[in-house]
Amino acid sequence: MKRIRLKKQAKIFLSSFLITVAIVLIGILATALYIKQTKTLPPILSNIIEKVTNTEPADIEDKLPMNILVLGCDEKQGGRSDTIMLVHIQKDFQPIVISIPRDTRVKVEGIKGYSKINAAYAYGKSKLAVKTVEDVLGIKIDKYVVVNYEAVEKIVDLVGGVDVEVPFHLYYVDTTPGKELYINIPAGLQHLDGKKAVEFLRWRHNSNGKEYGRGGDLGRIEMQRKLLYALIEKMLKPQNIVRLPLIVQTVSKYTDHNFTKNEIMWFIQNVGKFNTQNIMMTILPGYPKYIDRVSYYILNEEKCKALIDDLNEPEVLKDSMKIKILSGSFDDKATQLKNDLESKGYSNVNLGRVSKLESSEVELKRVNRKYLELLKNDIDLSTYQVVYSPDYSDKFDVYIKVK
Repeated sequence: MKRIRLKKQAKIFLSSFLITVAIVLIGILATALYIKQTKTLPPILSNIIEKVTNTEPADIEDKLPMNILVLGCDEKQGGRSDTIMLVHIQKDFQPIVISIPRDTRVKVEGIKGYSKINAAYAYGKSKLAVKTVEDVLGIKIDKYVVVNYEAVEKIVDLVGGVDVEVPFHLYYVDTTPGKELYINIPAGLQHLDGKKAVEFLRWRHNSNGKEYGRGGDLGRIEMQRKLLYALIEKMLKPQNIVRLPLIVQTVSKYTDHNFTKNEIMWFIQNVGKFNTQNIMMTILPGYPKYIDRVSYYILNEEKCKALIDDLNEPEVLKDSMKIKILSGSFDDKATQLKNDLESKGYSNVNLGRVSKLESSEVELKRVNRKYLELLKNDIDLSTYQVVYSPDYSDKFDVYIKVK
């Protein structure tokens, strides 16, 4: 994912938003912004402040790294979780957001055979959803946040709608009783109200089968990011500051979570600590497949394990690192860099060409920052922009783009 370029004073709030990618912490972001701009606390939190002032601090820093499961659901559509994200917060406040495709084929306790992972919440609410993700990924979930789509609709309306670039005409009709859905959003820059925003979030493909990007859940996740960033931008508009206390109230009404009041207050007070320079977002590696005429997302277990292992940032060996150097042509600069790396013990360095380069970049395809640290020790990267775009389906660990 490319770095999000916003005004400097807005960046601290962006990180808080992305840490949870959930409406309960939209409230935290909104509160932090409100405090910064008005120097006062929204009245709705006054009672919370009074209750926690004389209690022990949350000490969340001592609990890092932390895994937060974020679920977006629509109770009107059977309660299945349409959006599933694992938010991992490193000890130095670096947030990593991992999208889990809702069609991921898994075993769910209490359900015979295989199911889609989004069935876990429908059958056993947050408790079963947490257990299912823990079983699949082999990790411990520390906290969870469940967001009802009604919250998104209400908040988008509260901020006056959002502007989103729609890649093509989105048109989908489902008349199945109990699952009725009608989506009709024209192509181009569109101003979406709350109802249309939820349609945009729920869109997966057109009635004629047309999909976006990589298709299926992967394309849908890419589309969801478009709306996420548009909502961030709109919430940071000065005219929406006065609405932030109302947003906090809306958050409380439409979310379920297991954060304590002390922990929520800790996030509000420490929102500026989170690393905003390189927000990492990725998707569990896998591929779409039809089994018995049902569309599933099949996890690549080996690559999923590599992703989860990298959350712990293990040491990296030079001879195991796969590097590709890209340039506009096979010029002396790129060749010299390859020779320099090989002379320092990097044995898997490849050259490639691209048609256009806007700047020199080091693009990391893994969430483990030890790859970057190792390179920095051996070559001068002061003139390179560092970009995190983790993708565990990519065969290379690092791309070095030489302009």
